Amino acid sequence: MAYVDIQKGLMKLGYGKMLGKTGIDGIEGKNSKKAVLQFQKDYNYIFNNKKIKVDGIGRNETQKAINHWIKNSGLKGTKNFGINEMRCKGSGTMVKGGMDTKLMTKLEELRYKLGNKPIIVTSGYRSPGHNKNVGGAPKSQHLFGKACDIKVIGVLPSKVYNLAVTLFDGVGKYPTFTHVDTRGYKTRF
Repeated sequence: MAYVDIQKGLMKLGYGKMLGKTGIDGIEGKNSKKAVLQFQKDYNYIFNNKKIKVDGIGRNETQKAINHWIKNSGLKGTKNFGINEMRCKGSGTMVKGGMDTKLMTKLEELRYKLGNKPIIVTSGYRSPGHNKNVGGAPKSQHLFGKACDIKVIGVLPSKVYNLAVTLFDGVGKYPTFTHVDTRGYKTRF
């Protein structure tokens, strides 16, 4: 296990800001230990049936817990993206099986690249009825839990778009928000 893998996993789950200016450098320094410690506490709270040692030390147990949370991020959310904010704005429902885990971790990567500025999800999952009501495409990625529309306060949608195209499969630029998705192939609109 390389320590850089722990740091990459922490960033994907929303602990990138805690890594400090050095970011992902593979060194188990002061900031990394703080991030690991907070992750361990949060993991034990969220996955209360799978407790891990809380000591700030990145070991195999911590890497396994990071991987477990990433795998379940579509059902549990991440540090900065709660699963409830991904629910359908019209019906309050969630896609069966939860949001796409790749979408959830890519949102955290985008937040990290934006200097950890908060991202507001204006539309996540959409039920078929709500998708129709808002004029969504018949095969919208929102219907499958693979898309969301986002805003970043103080950042132009064009800048968000330019960073998003480096991370997401589908990216759409609109005057007041940016659409991102993990459809499995590249498309820009």
